[in-house]
Amino acid sequence: MTARVAGRIVASLIAGMSFWAILAQAAEPVRMAFQEHFPPFVEVKDGKPTGLAVDIVRAAATKAGIDVDFVPVPFDQVHGTLKDGRADAIFPIAITPEREAVYDFSAPLLMTGGAIFVRAPNPTPANFTALAGKTVVTPGTGPLVPYIQKNAPSLKLVITKNYEESLDRIVSGEAAAAALNFQVGAAMANQLYPGKVTMPATMFAELPDTVAVTKGQHADLLKRLNDGLAAIRADGTWDKINKRWTGQ
Repeated sequence: MTARVAGRIVASLIAGMSFWAILAQAAEPVRMAFQEHFPPFVEVKDGKPTGLAVDIVRAAATKAGIDVDFVPVPFDQVHGTLKDGRADAIFPIAITPEREAVYDFSAPLLMTGGAIFVRAPNPTPANFTALAGKTVVTPGTGPLVPYIQKNAPSLKLVITKNYEESLDRIVSGEAAAAALNFQVGAAMANQLYPGKVTMPATMFAELPDTVAVTKGQHADLLKRLNDGLAAIRADGTWDKINKRWTGQ
């Protein structure tokens, strides 16, 4: 066997190995992390991921031919999964100026926002001005901290670990109000403290919830997912999912 022929055989083997390596990589599911208890958007029931955002992502991924492996993690670990390699993407993540510096985002899965929750039967304050000088709590890992710090500096803002602690503090009287996600705050208040929390009717800030990836990475994934999201909006699937979870 000549050196030239041997070289061609080796080159062919390497090319074949590369081809199968690419196929194997392409076959790997996309790992998407979410907070394990964030109803009605995401949670785990009977060992399975469920929720409004889960169903939207699943439907869009199916349309786009993306195999998704959902990775539930504790509330305060979601963002860290991109750094330690446990996930390729995270959701549902609201777009904020601070997050735009470190993440790239998909098209919106849904619209959400922040709302003010108080202990019943107190009425919902019209705005943060009505709470000037009072203690307001909000989870540190959410998007509302920088918004409140910028737009309502007169508040005594206290950072909590999670939604459960925030709701506990307003029900116990330790805080005058809690700034929470509109839908999630209502769902958790109904679960944990039925009848003890006044449900807000409006949001003080509206934010799009999305799928996020580390900035500069997975551009193809976002493009394919956006195509899937556009498809389920066009064929009515998104409306059916939203109505099933929200009644609207």
